[in-house]
Formats: sequence, structure tokens, C-alpha cells
Amino acid sequence: MTPIDFLLVVLVVLAFLYWLDALRAKELAHQAGKARCDQDGVTFLDDSVVLNRVRLRRSRRGGISIYRNYLFEFSSDGSARYHGEIELLNRQVASVVLEPFRIPDYH
Repeated sequence: MTPIDFLLVVLVVLAFLYWLDALRAKELAHQAGKARCDQDGVTFLDDSVVLNRVRLRRSRRGGISIYRNYLFEFSSDGSARYHGEIELLNRQVASVVLEPFRIPDYH
């Protein structure tokens, strides 16, 4: 095996590992968004989250971490759509934020 072949194998393995990590992160973001919507009594729409941003950031301990930002939509009344945002730092949910929404008035 030549050094170039070895380098190609390493790159393919690293790409595969990144892809697996990205799938796990997306599932974690999905679960966090859905749980927050359930907690606030709103509907998690389209059953999906969308990756918005990936960056390297410093963690609180000073190390380098992968920061991922996901977006999703929810509804409080079934007609209006609102936006939510999930931030992950490595494999930890850093925050889940819902934009201000109208609380339905059922009389």
C-alpha cells in the first residue's frame, strides 16, 4: 500500500465517522426540539430539524468542540408557523429556543 492509498483510506474512514456523528447529532437535535415543544404544549411541525450551521468552538473547559445549529418549526394554534433553534456543542444540547408565539385563547 502506497502512502497515497493509505491517506485515501484514512480520509474515507474519517468522512464516514463524521457522517455517523452528524446523524447522531441530528437525531439528538430532533429529540430535543420535540421534547421542548411537548413541554411548552405546542406542535412540532414537519417532524424534522434542518442543519443551519457547523463551526468549531471552544468549550467551557477550553478544548475545541463541534458546534451545530439546527432550525425547526412549530405551531401553537395549528395555523401559524413559528421558528425554533437548537444548539449542540459536541453531543450535548446547549440550548433550545422558541421564538415568541401566540397562546391560543379557547373560550
